[in-house]
Amino acid sequence: MPAQAATLLLCPGAPLASPGAVTEDYTTAMGVRMRAIVTEAPGKPDPGCRAMPLRVAASGVQALHFLPRDAAPGDTILLRGEQRDKVFTVTGHTLGAEQPPPAPEPGLATQGLEDASEVRRRAPRATWAWSPNAWRERADDMLDWAAGEGLGELFINVPVRAGEVAEPRALAAFVRQADSRGIAVTAFEEGPDLILPTVRADAVGRMRAYAAYNAQAGAQERLKGVQFDVQPQLLDPDKLPVAARDGHYLDLLAALRKAAGKMRLEAVAPAAWSEEDTLLRGLARHVDALTVRNYRTDPDEIRLHAAPFLDWGVRHGKRVRIALEAGPAGTGVERHYRRVGPGDKGDLLMFDLGGQKVLMLLKVPAAQDEAQAYALADRRGIAGSATTFHFDKPALMRLLPQLEQSFGAWKSFGGMAVHELR
Repeated sequence: MPAQAATLLLCPGAPLASPGAVTEDYTTAMGVRMRAIVTEAPGKPDPGCRAMPLRVAASGVQALHFLPRDAAPGDTILLRGEQRDKVFTVTGHTLGAEQPPPAPEPGLATQGLEDASEVRRRAPRATWAWSPNAWRERADDMLDWAAGEGLGELFINVPVRAGEVAEPRALAAFVRQADSRGIAVTAFEEGPDLILPTVRADAVGRMRAYAAYNAQAGAQERLKGVQFDVQPQLLDPDKLPVAARDGHYLDLLAALRKAAGKMRLEAVAPAAWSEEDTLLRGLARHVDALTVRNYRTDPDEIRLHAAPFLDWGVRHGKRVRIALEAGPAGTGVERHYRRVGPGDKGDLLMFDLGGQKVLMLLKVPAAQDEAQAYALADRRGIAGSATTFHFDKPALMRLLPQLEQSFGAWKSFGGMAVHELR
């Protein structure tokens, strides 16, 4: 064992870690916050912590990653993330099964297949218009383009000042004009800072402003709703501890729900949240609809990651929109790991501490009797072409009707949305 061998701690809450420690935070399906710590100075662990002596130093650990308690990893583990210099940040995982998974049980996708054009009548296509000038100064051009693309909804940026919609007459005119073209209009808000207590009040005030606008607007001048794309996972950890993000996000949604009243409230979630039970339960309590950021280009992958959310929508009576990317994107990394035999060294160790599985990525392969080791089998960059249709928009337009027909089998399906379509 190295002279400076470390200890793996799994603790409830977010106990402080010593300098040089490697940490990762997680919220379980029951809403319990956990912190994994690899440290060479464990001291006396807090009550409730589980400790595992390691055969590696903390400096040899690259990252930690939690798996859901009910996860059952098989022969392979795929980790997705971002590589910057020598630092690999995990953003998601896929577990390979030892045996083929059972066929999905029928029951949630209950509607018969319809022609894509029929699906679009109840689940129209949508896109975002980021600049307020697009609708304030170029309304005719925007609506001509949207109608030509077959869009049925636009998400627009609506300025709010002093607690009121800044230009209510201009907004009413635009919404009325869009309505005459069969296009609904939804306001959108974005940014991870919205979960901060110092910013939340402003976000809630903006929601009240939208609700007040709708309360006095004519039937053809009302916004369809407000969409909040918060992405709490992107918040700088210096602003708020990682373990506190989910709770603050759900607090924000609860406050927005109260401020919205009867106005439609929609949230945006990444596809990686399909296993985040606590967040999904909170979303079911507070929002009327969900847009899933499913940024992939492979049709099978898109369907695979959309299905859990469409099922969620059926169970909770919510509309679910599936969003694809057509704008430029950076490059990510996929690492494929394969299980090795007892006593063999691996680049990835999986620990089970009281039923909670924690992955430990190592800088140098090592073995640990109490862990299942996986060796790095393949590593590849995920080019933008795997996540965005920016390089082939004609392929996107060919695929959309196929996806609409597939997803139309779920009564929860609310339509396809495309980011950066224009």
